[in-house]
Amino acid sequence: MVASMRNTAAFRETVESAARQLVSVEEVSGAQHVATPLMYVSGASVVVRVEAAGSEYIVTDFGAGHQEAEWLGGEHIYRRAARAIAETTGVAFDHFAFIVARVSRDQIAGAIASVANCSQEAVLITSTRVAEKRAKDDAAELYDRLSDLFTPRAVTRDAHLVGASSTEWHVASLVRLDDRQVAFEAVTKHPNSIVYAATKFSDLSRLRNPPGRIAVVHRKAELRTYLDVLSQSSSDVIEHGSRDAIFLGAVKQAA
Repeated sequence: MVASMRNTAAFRETVESAARQLVSVEEVSGAQHVATPLMYVSGASVVVRVEAAGSEYIVTDFGAGHQEAEWLGGEHIYRRAARAIAETTGVAFDHFAFIVARVSRDQIAGAIASVANCSQEAVLITSTRVAEKRAKDDAAELYDRLSDLFTPRAVTRDAHLVGASSTEWHVASLVRLDDRQVAFEAVTKHPNSIVYAATKFSDLSRLRNPPGRIAVVHRKAELRTYLDVLSQSSSDVIEHGSRDAIFLGAVKQAA
């Protein structure tokens, strides 16, 4: 029984020690900055500031989420998302920061959790929508590039192809050369974009007469290990800024 109690006490201490490592508190200019276990898409921790205001407290993300959105290039998207989240949760948003004012001592923990969650969610929405917009811009740029290389008649934008699984897929552009087809997909460095493109190309590759499949990325190095994931189902992976000869050679090889 004594050994069991000791083991239980040691286990509890181990877990409590781990929990303390998940949250840290630092005093900055008289306010307490709480680094939560939540993370932004950049990998930075979501930090919440708690300030004393008489007998009450003010809890805010002090614009940290907004700064993340600026880094993503989506501050306008962030503000719209933040306003919508504020209306749903009741946490105020002042066009720059999420804030809960007039918080009692007993309400501090809940306010920190609410503000941190709101800030993280708004950044996540911003990241997703910025990625979607970039993907559309990349697809449009790719279509223009291919139209110049192969003439507009040979290129179909947002083409539909049915894979071996009978799933209908959309590809950014489809180049038709005589009786051969080459599908082009604009792929961002976001893992979701890479995995989706790889799944699409894998299904198309299993057709009896599969089209060529070329993924176009900004920089191969940005994909890191995901480059292998994408390459397995692609005829080729090339970069947006590649010379015309690279595009022409990739199509010739894929066709």
